[in-house]
Amino acid sequence: MDDGARDAVPQAATAGEYVALLRDVRRCSGLTYREISRRASAAGHWLPASTLATMLGRITLPRERTVVAMLAACGVPDTERWVEMRRDIEARLSERDRWETPAPQNTVAPAASQPPPAEPVPPVDPIPSAEPHSPVDPVAGPALPAGSTLSADAVPSAGPGPSDESTPSVRPVLLEWSRPAAPRSARRRLRLAVLAVLGALTIGGAGTLLPNLTAAANSSPTEGCPLVLRQGMYGPCVLDLQERLVARGLDVPVDGWFGPGTTSGLIAFQALGSLPVSGTADGQVLDALASQPTVPAPWPEDRIGKYLRRSFPEDPSGAVEMARCLSELDPYRVVVVADGSRRWGLFQFTDTELSRFGVDPRTALDPYWNIRTARNVWSLTGGFGHWQCAPSPSM
Repeated sequence: MDDGARDAVPQAATAGEYVALLRDVRRCSGLTYREISRRASAAGHWLPASTLATMLGRITLPRERTVVAMLAACGVPDTERWVEMRRDIEARLSERDRWETPAPQNTVAPAASQPPPAEPVPPVDPIPSAEPHSPVDPVAGPALPAGSTLSADAVPSAGPGPSDESTPSVRPVLLEWSRPAAPRSARRRLRLAVLAVLGALTIGGAGTLLPNLTAAANSSPTEGCPLVLRQGMYGPCVLDLQERLVARGLDVPVDGWFGPGTTSGLIAFQALGSLPVSGTADGQVLDALASQPTVPAPWPEDRIGKYLRRSFPEDPSGAVEMARCLSELDPYRVVVVADGSRRWGLFQFTDTELSRFGVDPRTALDPYWNIRTARNVWSLTGGFGHWQCAPSPSM
């Protein structure tokens, strides 16, 4: 983050604008959620990556200590001004809620001040309405080279050591309402209902089903959700899935959109958890997300770089750059190509290569195995010509 961006503290008038500014800070810092979490811990703050991802994926005013921890980790000065701006927004919200809450009325006057009974007034026939009133719906409206082979005996077995994370691209699209604030439970139901409406409008034409408005407005996001969540869906059910994946230690976008980044994280979770690797989330996956521990702690990027340089002493920089180009140094990167096949890990080995090597996807995501296998391919082919590196698809 440059000095000019640090010197000026932008202003926000609503909770949604404040969270949007925090998202800009995270994006300009170039740090992943886990990097921010580690830096916050080093500075004496407690900020899990899952808490940070959840905070930046919503439009409610975050806790003050969470804001301070994130700003300290990102190296942002003038933290006091950020805190003051948050307190101002909180004060306005509290004042608005107080004025909108009707004061209790005393319907019985004291006996001493009650006026004498008035003369009875004859009843008046009510004037019939021209049209019956109908209830208003508040949310209605709008290959190895030829001749080269690699035997399974030449492939190293998986070694200990998990992998690092990739930088998720968070694209929050939640709406900020300018209407007077409703009670928190009502605001949550309304937000989930709006997400469902947007999802239906966005992908309804493709035949993808989302929970109906009644189910989406329920306080539990998983109630009323489709039996299977898959890429292309959008809404509160997907948002809940993303938050569960982040809580299990995977970096995925938390924006309610089931895109390639969510698919990659979900496939990695299924492979690491020895589940059927489908890339879709059914009841078995949701149960596993609720009961299984977090995925193995990732290797930091500097450890991956050191191991790559030690494994490729003839061309250490080339090895690092090739792995970075293929997977952004993310051992958990899984890419689904157009024909439905997948590429795995740091050097993006294909399903066919995994079958030839005799390993499963869980092994393919182990950075030790992936780097050592890449070294064996490099030794057989005499270089990195086996891989054709193209820019990674947007995650």
